[in-house]
Order: sequence, then C-alpha cells, then structure tokens
Amino acid sequence: MCLGLTALRLSYVREDIYFSLILLLIAAFLDGIDGKIARRLKVESPVGAQLDSLADFLNFCVTPALITFEWHLKELYFFGWAATLIFLVGGAYRLARFNVMYSKGIENVSSNYFVGLPTPAGAVFVFAPIVLELKGYIATTSSIYTALYMVFIAFLMISHIRTPSNKLVSIKRKRFIPLFLLIAGIIIAGLVYAPLDTYLIGLTAYFIISIFLFFKDDIYKKI
Repeated sequence: MCLGLTALRLSYVREDIYFSLILLLIAAFLDGIDGKIARRLKVESPVGAQLDSLADFLNFCVTPALITFEWHLKELYFFGWAATLIFLVGGAYRLARFNVMYSKGIENVSSNYFVGLPTPAGAVFVFAPIVLELKGYIATTSSIYTALYMVFIAFLMISHIRTPSNKLVSIKRKRFIPLFLLIAGIIIAGLVYAPLDTYLIGLTAYFIISIFLFFKDDIYKKI
C-alpha cells in the first residue's frame, strides 16, 4: 500500500516514472510471495487477507490507472477518464471475485492457475506503452490506442482465461529461503541497473507462458 502511494506521488510531484515503475514492480513481487511467507510463518489472519485486497486495489488498480491517465490519457478528457474508470472497475471486480472464490474454497480453477489476469499482472501490462516509448522502441504512443489497450487489459482481468500462478512451481521448505533470496537478489539487481529492461523481460516471459496455457485443452471454465 505504501509502495503504491509513493509511486503515485513520485509520478505526479516529481514526474519520476522510472522510480514509480520500480516501486510497483517491487509491490507485485511482494504480492506474489506474501501469502507463501504468511503460511510458512503460520501468521495468516482474516485481517491480513482484507488488508491484502485493499493494498492490491490501491497498488495495482488505482496507482497504475492514475499514472497512465496523467501520462497518456488526460488529453482525451472524457474518453481518457472513461478508460481509466473501466480499468479501475475491472480490477475491483477481479479482486472481489477472487475473494468470493477463496471464501468458497475454490481459490481458482486449478491450484496452478488464476482465473483471469491478476491485478498485479494487469498493472504491469498497462505500463507497457509508456515503457516501450521511454525505451525508444516505438514512437510516441497515440492516446486513443493507450485507452483501448487499457480497456482490453480490464477485459482480461474480468475474463475466465487461465493465467499462470506462482503455484505452478512447488518449492520444498528447506529450499524456499535460499531460492527466495536468489530470485529477490536477481530482481533487485535488475531493477537497480536496468529497470525498464527487467520489466520488459518479465513481461515477455509472462506473456509467453500465458499464451502456452491459452492453447492448452479445456482452457475455459465457468466459475
């Protein structure tokens, strides 16, 4: 939650999109492991679950939506704000659906998959046009294309498409901490020395895995 608010402040006050992106990537990484750590330490609680959802909404819905609006969509006025709201509502619905499924004991279709694009992934994906422009891989992105892309990401979040979960990889208890430290070290080093490249590599890897899962048999399942 603090990372998301800080990223938002940096983007608006200092116009520091680089550091804002780094903070959100760190938040996404921590969101992927906080549940595992809580279970390992046996400190899970209903309050923690509620705080996790609130933090997810702020970090991965509100913050990326407002940053994208400020950088690319404000010149579209009503249509830019409409795309921003659609992304926010899509993220909120995705989180609410996950909470309902979790409370019913059906956290996802399979322990290895999420139903729809998770909000952390949605937040990371929605920054793609800005990052590609900053890296010089594309010319200045048209605001209308960014708005349509944002709506598309919102659709993916509320869809029933299977996307990869961190539970695809099973880690034995004795290997968890060393592997965690190794992965965390690699990510931190990448974010420090080449944040945009690290972002693009991670985004590409996630996209390839998702495409592979998309073409597997029985890819859709109604909840």
